[in-house]
Amino acid sequence: MPTSLDTTLDDYVDAALALHFPALPAEAAARVKAQFARVAQLAAPVLAYPVDTNDEPATVYRP
Repeated sequence: MPTSLDTTLDDYVDAALALHFPALPAEAAARVKAQFARVAQLAAPVLAYPVDTNDEPATVYRP
């Protein structure tokens, strides 16, 4: 059963592909959707990390 995130990703990818690549074959569009789903899975733990206004930003790395 698709979640609301799946539906949102599908809607986003459909809109982006319609705008930028209207002639993209359906099998290629399915691969793009699969990649977006993977990216969302990888980003989920980072986005779930609690951050508040008292947290300091990381220092800037200057080699």
